[in-house]
Amino acid sequence: MKFKKKLALFLGLGVLLLSLTGCSDFQNWELSMRSKIGALPLTVSTYDSNGQKIDQIKAKSVNIHTDKKMSQKSSNGTEHSSVIDVDYGNNRMIHVGSTMIAYEGLKNYEDAFNKKVKIDDQNRSVPLLNTMYQNFKNDWNGSSRLVMIRSQLGMPIAVFIGNHVSIHKSDMKNATQFVIDGHRLFVYRADYTVYPMSSLKSN
Repeated sequence: MKFKKKLALFLGLGVLLLSLTGCSDFQNWELSMRSKIGALPLTVSTYDSNGQKIDQIKAKSVNIHTDKKMSQKSSNGTEHSSVIDVDYGNNRMIHVGSTMIAYEGLKNYEDAFNKKVKIDDQNRSVPLLNTMYQNFKNDWNGSSRLVMIRSQLGMPIAVFIGNHVSIHKSDMKNATQFVIDGHRLFVYRADYTVYPMSSLKSN
């Protein structure tokens, strides 16, 4: 019953927000609310500075937020603490420091590429993304944007594609939220670049 009330309130606020904001802002808000009420499944992965995946969690209900006990806000409300909590099911992971990504409804093509192509077989004279495009062009031809996420030392850890990509501020320090074709991508302590797909096709 409580969940139904939360959902009704959530939908009501959503209709109001939609009338006041743009589509991408509404989608970002909707995904954030779904996470807070326990209705957003996510795959959460952390990486070391060299881009090596350390761990991965897949859960039907995930909420990522600043750890309340460690929170340190300035007088203007800016968060200074980088300690975040990852709540999934009845569990909590406390995280700080290393790169983290979380996503739902999306395919990480970097993982697929690493399974398909051995690093020793890659021609270093050809840019990595162009090599990936040649391997996945049948999947990528219908999309207009590509998002690459890199570790803190610039090592590629994730590649996602879509037609509609928007970037949103997060109330968490060192974190950025994306909406890719209506799906959530959360990035913590990482570099990222959004490319037009046409730039890969032309090379």
